[in-house]
Amino acid sequence: MNTWQSVRAEVLARIRSREWPPGELIPTEQQLAVQMGCARATVNRALRELADSGIIERRRKVGTRVTATPSRRTTLEMPVIRHEVEALGLAYDYQMTSYSRSRPTEAAMHALQVGPDEELILIKAKYLADGRPHCCEAIWLNPHALPVIPAEDARTQPAHEWLARNVPLTHGRFSILAEGASGDCAHNLNVQAGTPVLTIERTNWSDATPISFSRQFYPPQHRLVSED
Repeated sequence: MNTWQSVRAEVLARIRSREWPPGELIPTEQQLAVQMGCARATVNRALRELADSGIIERRRKVGTRVTATPSRRTTLEMPVIRHEVEALGLAYDYQMTSYSRSRPTEAAMHALQVGPDEELILIKAKYLADGRPHCCEAIWLNPHALPVIPAEDARTQPAHEWLARNVPLTHGRFSILAEGASGDCAHNLNVQAGTPVLTIERTNWSDATPISFSRQFYPPQHRLVSED
């Protein structure tokens, strides 16, 4: 256990096996360093990565706790782009543009807690509203943590809708940022490379396991509306 990646993998294994169930305090950094035969700084780096991904919670003078999840396995309610388009009174269309097995980007690797050589399923798609670009999406799925979505299914329905029907999602985390469009994103949105676009990143979990990481891109002047 001389690397933070191996310590992270061991901590994740104990969480997923329910040795440390949701809500439970785990051993201190010093205790873990002794157990795993490594430096405390190595443990600290591994726990920081897990905390950044929402798998554990760290509080000064309290300790490190496995993130609590609902005791009842429920289907996570996720925003559905189909509903968003139809609510505008526009005709909805979905098109898968590619389906491949791919090594993760740095962001996907961090979100899904996998190594750089791990092979993930990458699905790219675009959504249209009255035939105009509404959103383009890239979603990475961990085939070792959930049923594999067949390519033929991904052609007819968005991966998020498939996940909601087939996997017991318990919680998610999203972030919103502005980013310059590039590559497939710029092409599918019909904008010049470098044009700032609204970007939404989302990671979904089933209990303590992150299973999907997506990036959705919206054209300039898109308005994001949320109601409580």
